[in-house]
Amino acid sequence: MPRTACKATGPVPVLSPVKLSFDRSLRTLDEALEAKAQIIELLELGHFQLRKWASNIPELLSDIPQEECLLSSKTFTGHDSCSLKVLGLKWEPTTDTFSFDVKSSIRPCTKRVILSEIAKIFDPLGFLAPLTIKAKCLLQRLWLLGIDWDSDPPEDVNSVWETFCNQLSILKDLRIPRCMTINNTLTYELHGFCDSSELAYGAVIYIRVSTADGLTQTRLVCAKARVAPIKKISLPRLELCAAVLLTNLAKFVLDTYLTKLTLHAIYLWSDSTVVLSWLRSHSSRWTTFVANRVGHIQDIFSTEEQISKRRMDEDTLREIDRWSLQHD
Repeated sequence: MPRTACKATGPVPVLSPVKLSFDRSLRTLDEALEAKAQIIELLELGHFQLRKWASNIPELLSDIPQEECLLSSKTFTGHDSCSLKVLGLKWEPTTDTFSFDVKSSIRPCTKRVILSEIAKIFDPLGFLAPLTIKAKCLLQRLWLLGIDWDSDPPEDVNSVWETFCNQLSILKDLRIPRCMTINNTLTYELHGFCDSSELAYGAVIYIRVSTADGLTQTRLVCAKARVAPIKKISLPRLELCAAVLLTNLAKFVLDTYLTKLTLHAIYLWSDSTVVLSWLRSHSSRWTTFVANRVGHIQDIFSTEEQISKRRMDEDTLREIDRWSLQHD
């Protein structure tokens, strides 16, 4: 694309954010139409003809020959949805949502089968992390039991695996909105949550959108979960690992979205008072394990003088602590 752009006789301003990345979107139909026209014109200079067009807006493809489109106009007027693969994810243009089609395993439960089934689930953004982490924990348990790859596991493991396979069929009804923005947006807030148990820890990021009409919506951005190390460590340290995971995940989201959205506030939430006490102090006060992770978090998000505490209803949470980074 950059080499072909050198052949253009005039500037192509709409292509500047597009030519280096094909996974970006445009805010309005007019911008998309202009970008489409310029891309077609530019690639024709190199004798390239674009095919397999798809969009969640049928008007964008109205002048594209039907044989060059992945979707027909009937797809948007009928009741049956049509899904496409976009960067490995299953996308439904008519509803502009991501979906999953994971088939339940009918093979006997073994360590080899569990690993094979986990590998079949392509979930780069972690939408299915609450489900897949269960299978990963089960695999770790079989490893600790010393069971061979094709040997029969204990009866309780079989029961857990059967429950997991039954839950896979429910995924066909799951829909994750692709678009993070809505009309008349007033503010965008990023909220991240982290937590841990003795088996695993994880983090999740949401975008909270408030409109001028007084409406508020949340969008799941991404999530990540990891199995706890085989070598046992204390629960507060696992909570700290979850905080590090959330920090890295938040940094990734910020690097991705700050050029597209104006975030008015960023909140990273943890319910561990021990972790928050570590974060309130300089990392040099703690042992090596804690100091390295606290220092990593503090290098990315300044926590001093930004940690506050809120009292909430006892039925929900007695205390919620947060460390936050405010953006003007």
